[in-house]
Amino acid sequence: MQKTSQKKDKWERHKDVSINWKQYDKSRLSECKRILDLTEVFHELDKPVQRREFKLSNITVLLLFKILFGLFCRGIANASKDLNIYYALGLKRAPCYKTIQNTMAYLNEWFLSQINHLFLPNHVLLGGIDSSGLKTHRKGAWIQIRLKRYHRKKDFKKVHIFVDLVSKKIIYCMVTKGTASDHKQLKTILKECDWIRVEIILGDKGYDTKECFTEITNHCSNPGIKVRKNAIRKAHGCPSRLKAVIAQQVNYTDWEKKVQATMRYVVEAIFSGTKRRFGEYLSSLNSISTSRSMASDYPVECTNLSEV
Repeated sequence: MQKTSQKKDKWERHKDVSINWKQYDKSRLSECKRILDLTEVFHELDKPVQRREFKLSNITVLLLFKILFGLFCRGIANASKDLNIYYALGLKRAPCYKTIQNTMAYLNEWFLSQINHLFLPNHVLLGGIDSSGLKTHRKGAWIQIRLKRYHRKKDFKKVHIFVDLVSKKIIYCMVTKGTASDHKQLKTILKECDWIRVEIILGDKGYDTKECFTEITNHCSNPGIKVRKNAIRKAHGCPSRLKAVIAQQVNYTDWEKKVQATMRYVVEAIFSGTKRRFGEYLSSLNSISTSRSMASDYPVECTNLSEV
C-alpha cells in the first residue's frame, strides 16, 4: 500500500493564537470581588434556611458563584468548603448542596430588579430593546420517564431585555411565550421602567408600529426605530413615526449618526455572551423558576460586559 506524504506547511496556522492567562485570571478575580461586594445588598433577604446559622444573603452569594462559573450545587458546595469561601462570607461552616439548591425558592423577582436600581442612574442617554429565543424542552427518554412529560414539539421562550447601551447594564428583563410579539411587550417594559429617563430608545423593525412610537414618546424619549423601506409618509395619528420616516428616507446616514443606531450591537452582545456561558436551554420547566433564572443570569453577564 502506498503511503501518502503530508505537507506540513499546508496545515500551519495563519495566525498565532495565544491567551494572556495573567490578564484572564485578573478579570475572573474581579468578577468574584464584584459578587462579594453584593453581600451587603442582600441583607434584606436574611431568613433562616433549614438552619438558623445560614442567612439567605450569604447563600445567595454562593448561588451567584454557581451561576457565574456554571457549576452544579454539589460543585459550589465542595468549593466553598475546600477553598474556605464560607470564611469570607462569615459562616461557621460550609452549607450543603441542598441548602444552596433550595435558596432559589426564596428569591423574589421584584427584589432582584431592585438591585439593578442601585447600580443604574436615573438618567440614561441611550437605551436598546430586543428579544431572543431560548429552548425549553429537550427530546429524550429521561424527560418522558422521570418528569412524565411525553414527546411533543419543541417549545421555546422569549427573553425581552431593556439595556443601558452606555454602561452595558440591563434595566429590565422579562420572559414571555415564544409566540409573543415583540412590539406588544414594549408598553409593559416602559411601564416598569418609569423610574428612569432614557433620551433615545433604539429598536429593530419588529418595533415599527404606531403603538411603539407613541409609547416611547409618552415616556419622554426619542424613538430610534428603523422603519420599513415601503413606509408611507402619513401620520395616521402618530406624528413621531412620520418624522422618523421622513428623516430616514431623506438621508438615512444622518439619521443613523444622530440616534447612534450602531450602538444596538450591545444588546446582541449580551444575548450572545449569555447563551455562550449558560447555554441555549432553560433548565427550569416551571415558569416561575424560569423567570428567576433569567433575572439572575442576565445581570451576571451584564456585570462582566460592563467592564469591557
